Amino acid sequence: MEDTIWFVLPKTKELVSPYELTSESKVIQAAQPFTVSMVTVVVSEDLDGIFRGRNDILVLTKSSLGEQPFVERIHYYEEEVPKGKPIRNMFADNVFVTDDYNGIDRLWLELNVVEVDTDTGERKAAIKAFQSLATTAGAVFSVAVPYAFAASVAVGVVEKLVSALERDTNVVKVKLALYPGAPRPGKAPLQSGTYVVFAQSQDPSKYKLQPNGLITSGNKPSEVSYAIFNLSPVKQVSPKLVISQKVATLLTQMKNGNTNSAVGTLEFLNNTLIQYDNFGKLNRYLELKDKESLTVKEKSLMNELAKIEALKPFIPKD
Repeated sequence: MEDTIWFVLPKTKELVSPYELTSESKVIQAAQPFTVSMVTVVVSEDLDGIFRGRNDILVLTKSSLGEQPFVERIHYYEEEVPKGKPIRNMFADNVFVTDDYNGIDRLWLELNVVEVDTDTGERKAAIKAFQSLATTAGAVFSVAVPYAFAASVAVGVVEKLVSALERDTNVVKVKLALYPGAPRPGKAPLQSGTYVVFAQSQDPSKYKLQPNGLITSGNKPSEVSYAIFNLSPVKQVSPKLVISQKVATLLTQMKNGNTNSAVGTLEFLNNTLIQYDNFGKLNRYLELKDKESLTVKEKSLMNELAKIEALKPFIPKD
């Protein structure tokens, strides 16, 4: 049987069907955190001549859990990527993260490798901006590009990149969905481990995953383009990335103008702002508490802050 999506059998190098479970399988359970991250992308062939000459390559993913909107991330951007060159050290490898899976939602993922033509100066400016944003936010969300890059990179670069994403000029495009619970026909279970997705359907018996994160066929590099994801039952990212992911989800809802999610968007925004405001108030209380002496107004403010119900569990008793 041939397919584009395969799973690496635990403790082996073998590729097997992602639609089955083994005695070594670990299905993601309710209340568990999990993280999906990029491992490797390799463009092994000259796809219809697209990779001749100068090419800037964007590696993108989209993800959605349950009924959330599809949030797009930018993982990598480089000019003139040679055929077969492994793309591994990405400035943002996170695809999706949750700290509390509800046990019922489907995880939907998509990989896109996009060609974008820009000159060398623009490329360097864009890479620097991408890396800066990845450091600041923990990931690069394309929905935030027009906001985040306005002051740090030429407007022309932003327009070219965003328009390329909107045109959906994909070189490689692979989708997969992972479902909770036991395997069902056509429903791959949400299990931790390593996933391999090929650009075209392949017979898995010809391939092996090597320790360096590359796929080989007959001890030679794969001649077919592929990408490798890892799904781990842990939260491997900082809190700022979780917040950034939620902000990107919110921006996506607002950008798409989805009337069905309008109420949810407003509720999310309201709750986020309330929590942010309470966090600021708690920090203010702790700041005042550490001062050696307080003015009358500062004492009054501390008393008022101590009365806020949401803060009481976090205020020191002594």
